[in-house]
Amino acid sequence: MKSILFFIFLLIVSFSINAQLTEGHFTYSIEMKSDNPDMQMAIGMMQGSSMDLFVAGAKTRVDMKMGTMMEISTITDNSDKVLMLMGGMLGKNAIITSVSELEKNKADLPEPKLTLIDETKTINGFKCKKALLNDAEGNESLFWYTEEISVSKKGQSYLNSSVPGFPLEYTINVNGMTMSLTIKEIVKKLDKSQKKNFEIKIPEGYTEMTLDQLQGLGGM
Repeated sequence: MKSILFFIFLLIVSFSINAQLTEGHFTYSIEMKSDNPDMQMAIGMMQGSSMDLFVAGAKTRVDMKMGTMMEISTITDNSDKVLMLMGGMLGKNAIITSVSELEKNKADLPEPKLTLIDETKTINGFKCKKALLNDAEGNESLFWYTEEISVSKKGQSYLNSSVPGFPLEYTINVNGMTMSLTIKEIVKKLDKSQKKNFEIKIPEGYTEMTLDQLQGLGGM
């Protein structure tokens, strides 16, 4: 459990997405794997995981569903504020923070080594290039990114900003766990209900906490 919470925390504070797409909805499937037998039960609970990224101008929202174990939403608006909502086995918790605070947390993490590979493939009609990231712990992550799509990076945290484009397929390795995300659908318009989901306001039933308290939940 602690390793999974640590893995999720790294996702929250270590990833950003590039530049500008006016509006859109990106849906990814997520697959979790681990060779550690102690984690197989938790991995089983994460079957059917998915990630949805919504973009409306400078506003972004990412909804991650980690199987039956946890749901995480990260919302940014036109200001410096970021709202994170987490629901699952640890209850319903919310964090209101700022882009600058997330950047400060990210700065505390060792900068990974980026290697750009001279390989391309087409994913969902977009030409993608290959990149590898190697961290100080010896973990290697693989990204297939396109330079044909660019999205506001402000406050979002599901890809290392070293990667020079928008990821359509990527595999992250941390502490013996592997998470693979693959784009399933791209819709370039949002409906009226989706455009209302960018409010920086803690919903009723959530307990407010800090980033430091989030780290403490995993015994990190």
